[in-house]
Amino acid sequence: MGAAIRHFTAIGPGDHVFTVNVERDFRYDPYRDFLVCAHCGWSPSLLTTRRLDDMAWEHLADSHDATRGRSDQENESVRKARWVVLPLCAVLIVVLLVLVQN
Repeated sequence: MGAAIRHFTAIGPGDHVFTVNVERDFRYDPYRDFLVCAHCGWSPSLLTTRRLDDMAWEHLADSHDATRGRSDQENESVRKARWVVLPLCAVLIVVLLVLVQN
């Protein structure tokens, strides 16, 4: 569907690690997020961002019996992009403010 921006992982029976990804489709405005299970292909219909966390944990617990070692992490490329984009935006704002004052 889109680029994985977040991963929910939990350990199930036999120490098998299960993952549910939050994928963002950047073609839409505002961006749309989808949940996709990396193991069984589960993907519910469009959800509100408020419920993504709960639905991911519920799916891991109910479908895969994965309740131990829960972790939630942001995709590293999204995190790195944020560190690049935020300073660039700050510099752009300062430059625009200087130009407006002249």
